[in-house]
Amino acid sequence: MKKRIALLTVVLSIAMVVFGGAMTAYAGHQCSTTVLIGDVNLDGSINSLDYALLYNEVYYAVPLANQLQYIAADVNYDAAITMQDVNILADYILGKISSFPAGATYTVYYGDLNGDQLVTTADQKVVSDYILGKTSLTFRQFVAADVDGDGYVNSLDLAYITQHINEQIQHFPVCP
Repeated sequence: MKKRIALLTVVLSIAMVVFGGAMTAYAGHQCSTTVLIGDVNLDGSINSLDYALLYNEVYYAVPLANQLQYIAADVNYDAAITMQDVNILADYILGKISSFPAGATYTVYYGDLNGDQLVTTADQKVVSDYILGKTSLTFRQFVAADVDGDGYVNSLDLAYITQHINEQIQHFPVCP
């Protein structure tokens, strides 16, 4: 048993030396935010106020205040806020349905854009491609990429993600 522990220790030590900054960091130990799907005003309950906000966004193009609200409003999980979301939310409030196609909650792991709960170079590339205009981000990816919490995804967010991957920082500025 002691030989196995010693061997495991040696293997892990070698792996740390070889992989160095390229090792992957778990986003789960970073901060995260959980959004209640359907709770468009983010007050912890789903009611007619949420419906009114969603209705105004869809019919009158009154933008929601932040990206977390868009995650909550996308009750059918199609990466768009449409009339279908309004109708599904109405059915939920009226008791015609008891759950949303998007599920009950969604947890944003900051820095994790591909949903694997890790912050890796794959996430770094998605942010880089977005900044360069090569790709777009879903509501969920946008929130995860905004690791400084300023409402924008830019080169500063990319720098923080890179520093995290290289183990130069342990927490993103958006973390409490």
